[in-house]
Amino acid sequence: MIRAGRLSAVELTRNCLETIDRLQPHLGAFVTLLEDSALAAARVADVEIERGAWRGPLHGIPLGIKDVIDVAGVPTSAQSRQMRGYMPTRNAGAVDKLLAAGAIVLGKLTCHEFAFGPPVFGECGPVARNPWNVQHFAGGSSSGAAVAIASGMLPGALGSDTAGSVRSPAALCGIVGFKPGGSRIDQRGTLPLAPSLDALGPMARTVEDCGLIYQSLLCSAGQAQPYDLTLQRALRVGVARSFFNDQSPLQAQGREAIEAALEMFGRLGHCVVDVDLPPLRDWNAAGMVILLSEAFACHEHWLRTRPHDYGPALHDALLLGATLSAADYVRAMESRLLMTRKLDLEMEHVDILIAPIQAGQAPRLDQLNNWGFLETPSFGVAFNLSDNPALSLCCGFGDQGLPLGLQLIGRRHDELTVLQAAQAYERSCDWYLRRPD
Repeated sequence: MIRAGRLSAVELTRNCLETIDRLQPHLGAFVTLLEDSALAAARVADVEIERGAWRGPLHGIPLGIKDVIDVAGVPTSAQSRQMRGYMPTRNAGAVDKLLAAGAIVLGKLTCHEFAFGPPVFGECGPVARNPWNVQHFAGGSSSGAAVAIASGMLPGALGSDTAGSVRSPAALCGIVGFKPGGSRIDQRGTLPLAPSLDALGPMARTVEDCGLIYQSLLCSAGQAQPYDLTLQRALRVGVARSFFNDQSPLQAQGREAIEAALEMFGRLGHCVVDVDLPPLRDWNAAGMVILLSEAFACHEHWLRTRPHDYGPALHDALLLGATLSAADYVRAMESRLLMTRKLDLEMEHVDILIAPIQAGQAPRLDQLNNWGFLETPSFGVAFNLSDNPALSLCCGFGDQGLPLGLQLIGRRHDELTVLQAAQAYERSCDWYLRRPD
């Protein structure tokens, strides 16, 4: 519509701002809103497009940026007292890519402190609330992005993912979150959590929109035309049954929704087979040792000199990381290598994997605790360890009217098949058409 002149970038940006003005007090998606600069950028985009200088599908589209990613001249707070007064002078590499594609940065989005742990209620910014029910968790740590998109404040956003932090909030809020391989998107100018696990990823309402944002974020030069996400062949779809077993935290409603999705893949003509992966608890054990060790290494100086400037959840988690030895870290990395090799062998026989991404519907905010990451294994961290592309999307709704999600995983360096398979499933159902009241 923008390219054809039926809608201006200014009109779209103003519509987003009106929605934000109405919903932000209830949902807390934004840390910093850039109203004036966004409208100025929209005016420039309209002039460029009118003159025929259309840059592609993101030209004139407002997007949000998770508040661990630098935007020049805008505070990066990471919602922590440690970052008070920090004002980056340069954009993160990924932000430069989006701006080069003509996107408009509408603001910085709520996250958890340094992208870890549960949300922190206090002085460092709002807590994002699930738009399907504001008493419930929006997921972490890219919570503001998921909330803003699900509630219609924004068409899309850029988040970060270390153990599912793009995919989990997307699942709990009923949108799409895509974690490509960690090297695919430039991470310069992004605050690290655990560098060997970190990745950046797009979030949007649909698989197609995620694909458009992802294409603009590629480190190599993007193609002139958008990806063709039409799936032209039947796939072998593997099911990670070890993530569904009795030791998994997957709840009955989540299991039923994913089983129904597997049936849909079968009806679409794909061959669904079980695969044998290492148990979820083994992936989680290695992932948490690596995450906590690397997070402590990143934060050691501040933890020693300014410990009181951390919230209690992150402070205690970093102290736990300090107790881990070099031997613990090496053994976790050895386990990571062995499990990744096993995954690679299984992926030789299938095109994609399907696994849970969350146990079920979003829990209530008052049910969260600081040690949840140890009490409940992460469904997401396995594919940060292995560096496979992984995407989450809605596969139904539970008895409380909250979204349920599933996760599609592809072979390393084959992000396109994941996007194609996800779009084929998405368009076979109507889940993505539903909106919060």
